[in-house]
Amino acid sequence: MQAPDIQLYNAIFSASLALGYDTYDYLPNAETAYPFVHVAETTEDDVVDNKQVITGTLAQTIHVWGYANNRAEHSSMVYALKMALRKLSKLENYYLKYSTLNANTIYDNSTDDDLLHSIITAEYRIY
Repeated sequence: MQAPDIQLYNAIFSASLALGYDTYDYLPNAETAYPFVHVAETTEDDVVDNKQVITGTLAQTIHVWGYANNRAEHSSMVYALKMALRKLSKLENYYLKYSTLNANTIYDNSTDDDLLHSIITAEYRIY
């Protein structure tokens, strides 16, 4: 049985792929075409193992990168991902209860292209 954090990570990665987005488990190199999704950091809080029953809180960070001159496409991607994140309720061995969903979009000029970078954090109670 996989740990709850990797089960959540895999579910979110699969949801992004199902939406048709180029999705990575690492920040790809500079030659990668935009837009893309990077499923990144996982945080576990207050996870308790009580006779092999794990409960607690899991949070997953998802990064969305796209061109600043195509804000509508970028916004649509973020919205679709947020809707998919809200619908997650079951993992392989755990149930999820959606707690919070935060998104922050910033301009990024760290490359030769003007980019939008959205950071989505989804938090769930697991049981």
